[in-house]
Amino acid sequence: MLEVIPKLWIRNTMAKSKNHTAHNQSYKAHKNGIKKPKRHRHTSTKGMDPKFLRNQRYARKHNKKSGETATEEE
Repeated sequence: MLEVIPKLWIRNTMAKSKNHTAHNQSYKAHKNGIKKPKRHRHTSTKGMDPKFLRNQRYARKHNKKSGETATEEE
């Protein structure tokens, strides 16, 4: 009887398993609300080029404030 059934119909391997699903992920994300990332006042200079940081320090030191330039022009 088995010789009558073609070999294609007989399963030798296991069924494929599910690879991915996004079910319930949107619900979980919105449960506490999707929040924007916090914006910091000053970005970190850790790991930046030392030559650039040195120049930034001098630029900040010699940068004229708006009140000083207004009094000098008058």
